[in-house]
Amino acid sequence: MTTKRQWCVVGQGALGSLMAVHLAKQQQRVTLKLRHAGSCDIRFADHTWSFDAVQEIQQPSIIFAAVKAYQVAPLLVELQSQPAFQESILVLSYNGMLTNEAELLRPNDWHWVTTHGAYREGNEVVHGGHGQSWLGSLHGQTAKPDFFADLEQALPPLHWQADIRQRRWQKLAINCLINPYTVIHQCRNGELAHLVTRQEWQDVAQEITRLAAHDRVQLNADDLLQQAQQVVKQTARNRSSMLQDYLHQRPLEIDYLNGFVAAASTAAGWSAPANERLCEQVQSLSSMKSITSRPKPDNAE
Repeated sequence: MTTKRQWCVVGQGALGSLMAVHLAKQQQRVTLKLRHAGSCDIRFADHTWSFDAVQEIQQPSIIFAAVKAYQVAPLLVELQSQPAFQESILVLSYNGMLTNEAELLRPNDWHWVTTHGAYREGNEVVHGGHGQSWLGSLHGQTAKPDFFADLEQALPPLHWQADIRQRRWQKLAINCLINPYTVIHQCRNGELAHLVTRQEWQDVAQEITRLAAHDRVQLNADDLLQQAQQVVKQTARNRSSMLQDYLHQRPLEIDYLNGFVAAASTAAGWSAPANERLCEQVQSLSSMKSITSRPKPDNAE
């Protein structure tokens, strides 16, 4: 028998919306944390799901937040000002890494790492790529939390990972090897197989494995390349999340991917020129697009 729990899903992102719907299917109590209180509809698989929307956490809840990396710190500041948060559990999912995660996150906060893909098509949420997920903590908690089965039923398969760092580093690496190149070449994932040389990918991967080893996580550059090439093949028709953000002129997560690798490597005492170069190229393209997309003044030719 399914135990009913109080869940609060942050925002209206595609992955969060997908999780909200699947939790609701299990008869879980689900609210959405949005900028405005009221109600919110999510359209999924030809059915409309209605949820109560709140601005603040009303009662102790399991908070599920699949957000952008640059949203994590502001979200935590906001949540910490809300009394119910102290008795709530936080499950976070985001691309990349923050340099101050250990200071930001509590011992009972969890990371959800996933290869599932979702996107919005108009008002509808589409489960665009079926993958798998892992749940664990940065603090190496050895026991599965009570809500593990809820997430497992919502978007299976879900794997337990007492130390989630290995999976987070692997996902960081795959994103670093794919996302920036899709922006640079303005292409779908599958085209990268013909646009990026093995040596380019090798240089990026080796810098990541060196930094991971500094964090006591062992990765293999050749394994990372194989995984990235497999993802490129499996998602050949997809646009990466970074390319979608770029095309819609939204902030990019490059500072938390290749930018993180470059900055953390410098802090550790060495350079990561391949990742630094990718970061600078994407930042330059993003700045140029922002400038060229601004409306011209009325007297402009």
